[in-house]
Amino acid sequence: MTTREPESEFNLSLLSTALILLDEHCKIVDLNPAAEQLLGFSSRQLEQETFFELVQGDLTPSVLGAFREQEKSGFIEDVEMRVGTGVVRTNLMVTPCSIYSDDDILLELQTNAHLQNIRKDLQIQHQSRVSEHLIRNLAHEVKNPLGGIKGAAQLLERKLPEDFSNKYSQIIIREADRLGALVDRLLMPAKPEAAQLVNPHLALEQALEIVELQLTEKNLITRDYDPSLPEVDISQNQIQQVFLNLIKNSAESIQQVDEQGFKGRLTVRTRMVHQHTIGQSQFRQVIRFDIEDNGGGIGEELVNDIFFPTISGKQSSGLGLSIAQSLVQRHQGIIELDQRQSPTRFSVYLPV
Repeated sequence: MTTREPESEFNLSLLSTALILLDEHCKIVDLNPAAEQLLGFSSRQLEQETFFELVQGDLTPSVLGAFREQEKSGFIEDVEMRVGTGVVRTNLMVTPCSIYSDDDILLELQTNAHLQNIRKDLQIQHQSRVSEHLIRNLAHEVKNPLGGIKGAAQLLERKLPEDFSNKYSQIIIREADRLGALVDRLLMPAKPEAAQLVNPHLALEQALEIVELQLTEKNLITRDYDPSLPEVDISQNQIQQVFLNLIKNSAESIQQVDEQGFKGRLTVRTRMVHQHTIGQSQFRQVIRFDIEDNGGGIGEELVNDIFFPTISGKQSSGLGLSIAQSLVQRHQGIIELDQRQSPTRFSVYLPV
């Protein structure tokens, strides 16, 4: 689009976010394919146009000039822009830069949908922190009296006459041990276990192997892997536990579908995502793991709260998804639920 040579090696087309580069006169110097797709115009169509020919509203060159003079990035919300199909409301991240000249301005265009995703991630992260705090406090409160119950049962067992059955004291001790193991699971370490470089498909396969042994019908699971994924630095046992929890939930859902006469299908998919935002953090590369099934889905009344403890679409404690979310967030990732279309999909995002 421009014949000027950049002062540094920089290629907008390599980035997946919508970017527009302006010169000192706010003329469009360059834009990447993501911006072309968002605006519905090609770079050739916008050649020699000023950016403000696309803007409807009160945004003026002096506003952008202020960012340039202060040499600071800033955010402008709710800008109406003319696009090929009409008008779209966007938010602009304004960054002064020196790509072709010292007075260039780089604009990142974010649609409201992008901001809604950020808000959703922030809400999930907040829910996870609240959940973890609640669970750990509850576990601490349970652990002390539980030890007292087990100790009293053991003492009672020693005091019983030899000809008296210890059946009931053994039940108390056994159930106290079972609850103690659950409490230990809830009192997880505050940080991930020692991380190591792992083939991301290895943790998936080990979880799938366990689930497939429990399935009454075979060939219900489809694998759709990206073979080019790099190794990722993770705590393998913790991430494997996350996959096991999500895959078991989906497997139970499709088996219920099979009982109703429909063919259940579970798909496990891996993909690389570039320039992805998790909460307020931007990552150059993120691996997305999709666990998708065509089972009964999750009730609409549970969707927004599914990662809170005790919330579950099954007859269970509902702690599994809350713990899984906490483990993933300790790796700077997130789990998201999407069931806008027929399949229910849980997506695990882990930064590379």
